[in-house]
Amino acid sequence: MSVQSRVGDGVIGQRACWGRLAALALGAGAIGATGCSSDDSSRLLTDVEVTDEQLASRAYVISELSNELFVVDLSTMSEVGKVDTGIGQELNSNHMSMLSKDGSKLYVSATDQNAIVVVDTRSLEVVRRIELGARPTHTEACFNCAPFGRDELWVVNEDGGGPAMEAQDEDSSGQGSVSIIDMASDEVVRTIADDSFNVPHFARFSAGKAFIPSIAGNQISVIDLATYRVSDVLLLEGEAEPGPCAGDPCGFADAQIDANGLLVAAHIETGHVVSFDTQTAQRRPDLLTGSRPWSVYVDLASDQFDTHLMPNWGDETVSLLDRREPRELARSLEGDQISYGVNFSPLAPGQAFVLNSVKERVAVIDRMSGELIEALDVGGTTETASTTQDGRHLLLPLSSTNQFAVLDMTTRKEVARFDDVGEYPWSVTTMGGQNYCH
Repeated sequence: MSVQSRVGDGVIGQRACWGRLAALALGAGAIGATGCSSDDSSRLLTDVEVTDEQLASRAYVISELSNELFVVDLSTMSEVGKVDTGIGQELNSNHMSMLSKDGSKLYVSATDQNAIVVVDTRSLEVVRRIELGARPTHTEACFNCAPFGRDELWVVNEDGGGPAMEAQDEDSSGQGSVSIIDMASDEVVRTIADDSFNVPHFARFSAGKAFIPSIAGNQISVIDLATYRVSDVLLLEGEAEPGPCAGDPCGFADAQIDANGLLVAAHIETGHVVSFDTQTAQRRPDLLTGSRPWSVYVDLASDQFDTHLMPNWGDETVSLLDRREPRELARSLEGDQISYGVNFSPLAPGQAFVLNSVKERVAVIDRMSGELIEALDVGGTTETASTTQDGRHLLLPLSSTNQFAVLDMTTRKEVARFDDVGEYPWSVTTMGGQNYCH
């Protein structure tokens, strides 16, 4: 699809101006734009009023090998614009992005810059750099987060460190840390480190707790939101204490929590699935199944089907796990050597959209039997994806072709494709969507 850059109804010309922003002497404060070659183009970026409805219909695609942020209006399937998120002389290695509750700010993990880049989504300008620890990757928003009732962004620093760390945290022998950003002030209010961390990989929230899986370890750390201290550690069965596994990635890539409060997490090295009821704090027996599973994916939009899906890289299958008790209901043969995601939609009940990276397809399978419904060839390497809030569209960055595809999840047809969105597009975010990362 040939598209033009636009903000609202103001066309600024395809690739005419990215609004290159100041990259020198940035610090942690506000960042001013250096301007564009065309004053008129720059003015259109900032002067056109962007409504809440327009913000809600946008998708934001970031790339790992370039600093481009590609913005799409899903209501018109047109390009809104591109933003250069560069904040230094070197590449950001952008990894993941997360939106504020109202969609007015986008937080981009600039992993190699040890920072978060804050983008004003109305003006499409970088407005702040937030200094963090070493190698920040994944982010998760905790809106109206206890006990302060503020909107917080939790960021995992895989190599540790970070501002606002207390002495007890600084003495930790663990690897990695978690920084907490107040999304109103965009200030880091606390960085947590703990002996139980072995490369923290995500943060998930339930029942006044944050659950932090370690991708290089045999445990999931449980942080009390009231104290910002680790109050419990969910150990892999057979382990006496927190510790490393053979080599990253070998532990828990994620620990997703379904609408009933059930946490499910796959241990890559052993194939164990940990199940923990976060509402009652009851641990289920581990389920030993799968071959080098990456993660367990839960459907937060619907409770109609009592299955969670787990791609197994070792034998290119997908395990269908029973939500009610620790058992495998079926094993689908529609997996891949690399599979970073499974998406769901309430508009496509009974179906699961499995990303097959090496096979360059999306396998649509039955959520109860695992049988193939349809194989959707996408012509590029799938990384991660997002389901839009209304369940209509599957948003799909394709890293090997530098493209971004949009699929209708009801018809299973492609409705839009955008070229040249960045180098190695890595992840996508939309308001209220099923957003996740590697």
